[in-house]
Amino acid sequence: MTRGSELRPLRVAFVTPAWPGVQTPNGIATAVSHLASGLQDAGHEVTIIAHWLDAPHDHPRVIALPDARLRLVDRLRRKLDPEGWQVRFVADQHVEAIRRAVALYGVEVVVMEETQGWVGEIRAKVSVPVVATLHGPWWLHRMAGSAPDDAASARREAREARGLRRVDGITSPSNEVLRQTEARWGLPKVPAAVIPNPFPAPAQGIDLTDELLNHVLFVGRFDHIKGGDIVVDAFASIAAAHPAAQFTFVGPDEGLPRAGGGIDRLSDRLARLPEPVRSRIRAVGRQSRAEVAALRARHGVTLVASRYENFGGTLIEAMAVGSAVVSTSVGGQKEIATHEETALMVPPEDAEAMARACLRLMRDPALARRLGAAARNHVKANYAPDVIARRMADFLASVRRQ
Repeated sequence: MTRGSELRPLRVAFVTPAWPGVQTPNGIATAVSHLASGLQDAGHEVTIIAHWLDAPHDHPRVIALPDARLRLVDRLRRKLDPEGWQVRFVADQHVEAIRRAVALYGVEVVVMEETQGWVGEIRAKVSVPVVATLHGPWWLHRMAGSAPDDAASARREAREARGLRRVDGITSPSNEVLRQTEARWGLPKVPAAVIPNPFPAPAQGIDLTDELLNHVLFVGRFDHIKGGDIVVDAFASIAAAHPAAQFTFVGPDEGLPRAGGGIDRLSDRLARLPEPVRSRIRAVGRQSRAEVAALRARHGVTLVASRYENFGGTLIEAMAVGSAVVSTSVGGQKEIATHEETALMVPPEDAEAMARACLRLMRDPALARRLGAAARNHVKANYAPDVIARRMADFLASVRRQ
């Protein structure tokens, strides 16, 4: 039992983009789902405040954001200051939902993302502490090249920095993001902690047979930050050296900006490959959480090619099932996996290094099985929902006591 639960159970609300999140490929929605489960199993009361409901559920305390109701004054403010109005309007939707959560369920503390600086607007209007979780501050997207370095980005970063100075506590899934956010923006002297996102390891891991190691999986958007272009290039090299290799690309095609203008789509990238390589690639688009889990069971090797990650949910999901993983050594991923112990780590932007590492796993099944087993044990010991829930409960209890 945690120190927080020894005092008394927490009554906490989590804000999430979707609930229960089973149809929404979103790291925040997944993390909240697992964390809520861990806290409830420990005897705490969890209320969910959801931007939208994406599937039927049986959770007893769920509040959806209220429908947008534009008054005449709202329409006027939207014309005068579209950007600022939008931030305040969404913040007010959260405020209404949080006030309902307090009134109906006695919520004592709210946990939500830092996005757009909503947390600051909200904290000024609610009676309970608000904790911001750094799921992806805007400076990170700009630094990684997935957001423009323009005036709109500067305004958003300023809003998020101001918002963080008004909260009662701050958590981050990785030490690197907490440290860099402190260095860039400065943070208030409030409780702060690194609390990774939880991920349950399924009861049964995958059996890394020699045949299964011929099948390579990538789960992520085809965009700049997830490195979908890198894995396509890497598989072209893998296919040339390993005739039995097959590749499945899971995720939406959001495109990458071309140097000369326009957008490069996954379909364009695949069309440029030689037909013998292209015929060994399946692009299956966006998949539900259950569908991704089924695909993981049919693939022995997972590639994670992110140019940057705050945490690395795709990496840890692959490790949890015992996949043999090749991952870029960036951001929070460096805090999850260890080279030669739980994965093979490669530099970002290096398709050839990724291909060589993948081929090494295919040609050395004993290595692949050793890494997969160690990865699965590491996740079970360090990222299980009950383990992370204890850390979060202790932290929120310290915020509640302030």
